[in-house]
Amino acid sequence: MKPGEGDLAPPVEEISRPSRKVDITLFFAVFFLLFIGIGMVMSAAISTDQPFRLFSRQLVSGGIALTVMLVVAGIDYHRWLEWRLFLYGGGMLSLVALYIPHVGMVMNGARRWIHLAGLTLQPSELARDAMIILTAALLVKARKQSSPGVPPVLPRKNLISFGVFLGLYVLLILREPDFGSCCFMIAVLFLMFFLGDVPFALLGRMAALSLPVALWFLFHHRYTLERFSNFRMARHASSAAATQLGQSLVALGAGGVTGAGLGHDWVGGGILPEPGTDFIFALVGEQLGLVGTLFVVFLFVMVFYRGMHVAKRAPDFAGRILALGFTLSIAIEAIFNMGVATGLLPTKGIPLPFMSFGGSSLLANALGVGVILSVSRFARPDPVSEKAPSLPESSHAS
Repeated sequence: MKPGEGDLAPPVEEISRPSRKVDITLFFAVFFLLFIGIGMVMSAAISTDQPFRLFSRQLVSGGIALTVMLVVAGIDYHRWLEWRLFLYGGGMLSLVALYIPHVGMVMNGARRWIHLAGLTLQPSELARDAMIILTAALLVKARKQSSPGVPPVLPRKNLISFGVFLGLYVLLILREPDFGSCCFMIAVLFLMFFLGDVPFALLGRMAALSLPVALWFLFHHRYTLERFSNFRMARHASSAAATQLGQSLVALGAGGVTGAGLGHDWVGGGILPEPGTDFIFALVGEQLGLVGTLFVVFLFVMVFYRGMHVAKRAPDFAGRILALGFTLSIAIEAIFNMGVATGLLPTKGIPLPFMSFGGSSLLANALGVGVILSVSRFARPDPVSEKAPSLPESSHAS
C-alpha cells in the first residue's frame, strides 16, 4: 500500500520532511485574539490598584505564548506521541504540587493554582493537554493494529492502563475541587474517541463507568447542583443568582454597535464581575460593541474551521486525531465561556482561550495551536488546487 492510501496511517518514517508552510490563517486568527485579549486585560486593569503589573504580566504571557506556539510548530508532531509519558508525568507532578505547603494556593475555597518562583500556574490546563496527547497515542496504536476499513480495536490491557492514567487525573482535579474542568477534559477525550471511529458499544461502556464518579461528586459537593439551580433562577429579577448574569448582559448591551471605548468607567464602578477573566467576552461587548463581539466570534470560527481543515488534510491518522483533539479543546472552551457570559450556560470559571487573563490557559492553548500548525506543515495538498491546472485543458477539449 502506498503512503496516503486506505484508512491506515502511513509509516511515520515516510513523513520525514514538511511539505508546506504553517497554516497562516490559523496563526493570524490566534494572533488577533491575543492582541484583543491584551487590550481587554489592559482596560480591565485600569480600575485595579496594580494596573501596570496586571497588564505587563499578560503582555509577557502573550509573548511567551506566541514563542511557544512557533517553537512547537517547528517540531514534528509525531514527537509529542513519543513524549506522552513525560508530559503526563509533568501534569501529575503539577497536580500533586497543589498539596505542597506554600506551593499550592487556595482561592475562593478551591486549591487550583500553584505558586512557584513568582509564577502562578493552573495544573489542570497542562493535564488536559497531556491527556489529549495520551488519547491520540492510544488511538494511533489501535489504528495501526487494525485492518484497513475496520474500526480500531482497543486491547483490554491498553484500555485499563489508559483508565488508570485518566482516573488519577480525574481524582486529583475533583479533589481541588474543579468539577467543570474535569467534565470539560472528559468531553474533549470522548469526542476524540468518537471521531477516532471507536465502536459505540465501547463508548457506551466508558460513559457508564464515568457516571458513578460524577454522581458521587455531585452529591458530596452540593455547590455544583446549586449552580444549576441558580442558572434556572437567573432570569428572575428578584433572584440573587441574577446578579452576575445581569451585570454581564448589561455590559454586553451597553456597548451598542461600536462600543463605549477602552477603559470605560463602568468596569471601575464594579458593574461587570471578573472582567479580565471569566467575563472578558462581556467586557468586549461593553467596550468594542456588537462589532467587536462578532469579530471575536468570527476569529474563533476561523480557528475551528482551519483546525478542522488541517485535520482533514493531515498526512496520517496521528496528525488528524491530534489536530482534532486540540481544535475541539479550544472550540469547546470558547463556546462555554461565551455561553456563560450570554446566559446560555451555567456560571463556571472557564477562561476564554487566548484572551482571558492568566498564563496557564495561554500556554496550554498555545501548545495546542502549535501542534496543529505542525500538522499543517505536513498536510496533503488540497485536491481542488491539484486539479486546477487541468481545468483549462478539459474546457478546451469540450
